[in-house]
Amino acid sequence: MTRYTDDALARAVYSLAEERMQENGGTLPYSMDVFSVMTSAAPDSVSYPAMEPLSNADFLQAAFLLLLLRPIDDGAKKAWEGRLSLPKTEFQTAVLNSILGSAEYQRNMIPLTDCPLPISTASPEVKVMVVNQGMPPRLVRMYQKMPKPLQTLAKKIAGKEEA
Repeated sequence: MTRYTDDALARAVYSLAEERMQENGGTLPYSMDVFSVMTSAAPDSVSYPAMEPLSNADFLQAAFLLLLLRPIDDGAKKAWEGRLSLPKTEFQTAVLNSILGSAEYQRNMIPLTDCPLPISTASPEVKVMVVNQGMPPRLVRMYQKMPKPLQTLAKKIAGKEEA
């Protein structure tokens, strides 16, 4: 009997589905890496460390699927095409800032966990569910409810922002 890890099983299922799609003249809408990240995701949160190794194109697809609960649309795909060559950290920060600051995300509010990237939104009234390791969710919610000047002060006190 063959033993599989969860990831190996997900990749085996993907390979089988891809083979069947190709036999019928089709293709799967996302890569094996995106499928692997999706199958390992918790139903109520998204782990940044699981997504971080993905290529820029795969990261974009996974971010839409996991944070917005839908595939990326053609308009968004075209808008991001020119930025796929950015360095990985810069691209991922831009994608997450864009998605987490969107009205669509505000309706879903899927928490993003263990994300070390600088996440910020243009509007202070926008709420973002980013849970960093070692920071209790209740403290994160309190921080998010603070006015912008108090958030800046809290960052300075914590040593996360220059004085």
